[in-house]
Amino acid sequence: MSVVLGTLLLLLLTGTVFVAVPWVLTLKLTPEQKRKRVQRWLLTWSLKGLGLPLALWAIMNVGLSWALQPFMPEVQAAKARGGDWFAEYMAVIWAGAFVISSYWCAATLGWVLVSALQTVEAGARKEFRSLAITCTMVAGIPAVIIGVTGGLAAMGLAASLLLAPLAKYGREILQPPKLPPMYARAIARIKFGKYAEAEWEIIKELENSENDFEGWMMLADLYANKFNDLAEARRTILELCDQPTITASQQSVALHRLADWQLKIAQDPGAARQSLQLICERHKGTHLARMAQLRINQLPASVLELRERQTARKIPLPALGDGLDASAEFEMADSLKAKRTADACVEQLKQNPDDVTAREKLARLLAEQLNQARMGIEQIELLLGMPDRSDQERASWLALIAAWQIKYCDDLEKGREFLQRIIREFPGSVQALSARRRLEQIAMHLRMKQG
Repeated sequence: MSVVLGTLLLLLLTGTVFVAVPWVLTLKLTPEQKRKRVQRWLLTWSLKGLGLPLALWAIMNVGLSWALQPFMPEVQAAKARGGDWFAEYMAVIWAGAFVISSYWCAATLGWVLVSALQTVEAGARKEFRSLAITCTMVAGIPAVIIGVTGGLAAMGLAASLLLAPLAKYGREILQPPKLPPMYARAIARIKFGKYAEAEWEIIKELENSENDFEGWMMLADLYANKFNDLAEARRTILELCDQPTITASQQSVALHRLADWQLKIAQDPGAARQSLQLICERHKGTHLARMAQLRINQLPASVLELRERQTARKIPLPALGDGLDASAEFEMADSLKAKRTADACVEQLKQNPDDVTAREKLARLLAEQLNQARMGIEQIELLLGMPDRSDQERASWLALIAAWQIKYCDDLEKGREFLQRIIREFPGSVQALSARRRLEQIAMHLRMKQG
C-alpha cells in the first residue's frame, strides 16, 4: 500500500510540474487581450495532447481480457503470478505519465516560442537568438547528460530543460512592455496653431495605444475647440464610450465633457441633456447616474434661459445703499414678462429645490415686480433654512427681508427686528453697518414725527 501511495504522489507531482510550467510560461508570453483565447486553446490541447494519451496508456496496461493483455510485460508478469499487481500497474502508469507529460511540455513550449517569434521584428529575433545561445551554454550539458543516460524516455525532459529558460527569459524580447503614449509633440503643435499636424500626431500615438483614454479625449477636444467640428467630437466621444476597456468613471468624464462643449460651443441645452442622459441609462443606480441627473436638473430649459444665465447678472446690494429699502434695478419692465419668468423659476425649482439662484430670483420677482412681498419673503426664509450657506449670503438675505418689510409690507417693527438680527448675528458684516445706519435713520424719523 505504501508503494502505491508513493507512486500516486510522485505521479501527481510530476504531472503538476510538467503541466503547470507550460501553462504559466505560455500565458506570460501572451498579450493580455489574447489570453482568453489562448487559455481555451491550452485547455483543448491539454485534453487532446495529454489527457487522451494518458487515458489510452492506462487502458492499454490494465488488461481488459485474455485477448487484450497488459501492454507492458511487467504488469503481465505480475498478473500471471497472481496476488497484488496494482503496485506494478501504478509504477508503469507513472513511467508513462512521465514520458507523455515531459514530451507534451516540450512540444507546447516549442510551439509557443515558434509562434511568438513569427510576430516579432528582425531585431527582436536577433536578441532572442543570443538568448538561445546563452541558455544552451548553461543548460545544454545537463540536457545532453539526461538525454544520453535516459534514452528516448528522457528526451522530453531534456528538451523541456532547454526550452523552459528560453520561455521564461524571452518574454522581455518577444513581448516587450509598451511605452505609454507621448503627446508632447501634439501639444506643441496645438500651441503653435498647427491643428492638422497635432491631429496627425495624436492619431499616430493612438495607433500604438488604441485604448488610451487621454489620447481619445485630446482628439475630441481638438475637434470641438480648434476645428469647431462638434459633430466629429461627439462621434469620437461616443466611439470611446463603446470601447470594451473603458471604465464607468471614464465614460462619465467623457460625456460630461461633451455636454460642456454642447453648452459652450453649440449653445444647445437639449443636446447636453441627451449626453448626460446616456450616463443615467448606462449606469443606473450608481453615484455617476445620480450626479448626472443632478446636473440635468440644473440645465437651462431653453436656449434663451441659457443666454440669460451667461449674461452677467446684476447683484443687488441693498445693504450698501443709502437706504436699506432702496429697490434693486430689475431687468424686466412689465409684469407679464415678470410672471413668465417667475413661472420658469417655479418649474426649475420643481426639478431642483436646492437651486439657490432660481429661488432668489423668484423671491425678487414676487416682491419687487408682482406685488407679492409676503410670498417673496417666504422664499428668502427657505433660503435661510438651507444648510452650508455662507454668512455673507445669510446677511444679504436678512437685509432683503428687512427692506421688503419696510417698503412693501409697511411693517416698520418687523423691519427693525430683522435689522437688529443682522447686527446681532453678523456684527462685523457690511450689512450690519448699513443696518445700524438705517436704525438710526428710523429713530430720528420717529423723534421728528413725535416732536
